[in-house]
Amino acid sequence: MRLSQLLNAQGQKIVCATDDTGTSRKLADVAGIRELAMQALQTQTKLTDLALACATEEVVDLVAALDEGRVLTPIDHPDPAHLLVSGSGLSHKAWVATEPDHGPDEDAWPDHFKTLMLGQRGGKPAPGEWGAQPEWFFKGNGYILVPPGSAVEHPFYGVGPGEEAEIAGIYLIGPDRTGHCLGYTLGNEFSDEEMYFRNVYHLAQSKKREVSLGPELLVGDLPEDIPARITLERDGEVQWQAKFRTGEANMLHSIANIEAHYFKYSQWYIPGDIHVLYFGNAVMSTAQGEVVEDGDIYRLDCETFGLPLVNSVRFGPSFPIPRAKPLW
Repeated sequence: MRLSQLLNAQGQKIVCATDDTGTSRKLADVAGIRELAMQALQTQTKLTDLALACATEEVVDLVAALDEGRVLTPIDHPDPAHLLVSGSGLSHKAWVATEPDHGPDEDAWPDHFKTLMLGQRGGKPAPGEWGAQPEWFFKGNGYILVPPGSAVEHPFYGVGPGEEAEIAGIYLIGPDRTGHCLGYTLGNEFSDEEMYFRNVYHLAQSKKREVSLGPELLVGDLPEDIPARITLERDGEVQWQAKFRTGEANMLHSIANIEAHYFKYSQWYIPGDIHVLYFGNAVMSTAQGEVVEDGDIYRLDCETFGLPLVNSVRFGPSFPIPRAKPLW
């Protein structure tokens, strides 16, 4: 099952569920996917069972809604400050294959390669055991989420933007301070790639960018091997394109290990909060020499997640140097 949030023709927010035949039906009396998940916890019902119980006979044309700009992100929070967006990088086997021979002296390896090797050696621990700690970064809160079809902004102070096509897990903290996975969705973990390439110690700053999710949330187990395609279009023509594979079969870390090293921090356990956790990419246009321009369009296709995720890039205007105002 896949869930989506969108606006109907009257501008009202609704939720629909899409079955294996591709038919999308409106859910009755459901304000949002987060609210549906909260109800599932309160009634001790599976999210899929509750969605089926709420399904009506009203068919929703999700493709038309996407074309008309009415599809929303597949998760939100009434207070965006209580939706936290993070990511885990250097998590895919594909990056190991691109590395040169760094020699036998592990102390001399560059830091990013040491991180890759940690994942390769211990990123998939046995159940009940701690695995290698993956790379982790914080991107921001719900205010950085951009709906499918909308533009992600590259700020004027940035260096060089780039897409990061990947999967994101969506989590809700329950009333008992337990994390619950609602499902998985496509994501463009948009970042300032050139800033990071120039200085890896600027990773934190390079990640403070808008991101996108959706348009559909897969509620169920994530397949082990997921084929996908990312395309960069400019002026109506394909500028760059790459096929890649994600899912645990193609990753250095298991999803369970990434979750363990995220949710080990007790400060995340605020009931009702939403967490978006990106699982890392396997290919980037910028890593292959592409320079992203204002107005470029990214398209991420993956049959597992239904409709594609499309976002343009908008170069933001300059503004005066900010300064905090003293209160004394």
